[in-house]
Amino acid sequence: MYNFKGFTQKANTALNLALNSAQEMGHTYVGTEHILLGLIKENTGVAAVVLSECGLSEEALSEHITGAIGKGNMTALTPEDFTPRTKRVMQMAVINSAKMGHNYVGTEHLLISLLSERDSYAVRFLGELSVNPASVVTALKASLSDDNT
Repeated sequence: MYNFKGFTQKANTALNLALNSAQEMGHTYVGTEHILLGLIKENTGVAAVVLSECGLSEEALSEHITGAIGKGNMTALTPEDFTPRTKRVMQMAVINSAKMGHNYVGTEHLLISLLSERDSYAVRFLGELSVNPASVVTALKASLSDDNT
């Protein structure tokens, strides 16, 4: 398991689940769609709760990814195989966390950053699965403001 410095245990788990999912699907990269899958697979973080409340299921997303991109033989990947966009999402998560006054990067910060990449597979697949990205953002903001009260 890889340890991403500054990220919470749940965010680390989600990123490692993304990496494992990409490997299991036989993909040669880790893209935004894999990060989204990792976030929902993590199952307990703010992002997973919000995504499932908005109607996204791990099974539906997993099937959609393999249907759209395909499935190959198991691959061996490392964080070096994160796409430039995925790396940017992680960098933006650090920036968003700091802007929010947090000294950690959680699953919520990863999800906020992921949703800001409007032309990514992650956002496209949400729409194709009838999950409105704007609704996810609204639910995420509501969830975060509940935590602060």
